[in-house]
Amino acid sequence: DVQRTLVEIWEEYLGMEPVGVEDDFLELGGHSLLASQIVMRMRKAFGVDIPVSMLFDRFCIADLAPDIEELLLDELETKA
Repeated sequence: DVQRTLVEIWEEYLGMEPVGVEDDFLELGGHSLLASQIVMRMRKAFGVDIPVSMLFDRFCIADLAPDIEELLLDELETKA
């Protein structure tokens, strides 16, 4: 589940639990350096290229997850 994986990553890098799917990345203390680290971890977890800007365009997991799911589907279609 994409949302669950994102929650785990955010909790790990933000150093807090629980992180809710509606929690705002910036309000949780997120910043550009942390965003770069989180996006690198997300790329590793999902195996797709995720732009750092996506994290700043979608401030919460609930908004970010559908975009990642779309990237995953695009990747599957490309391989098919």
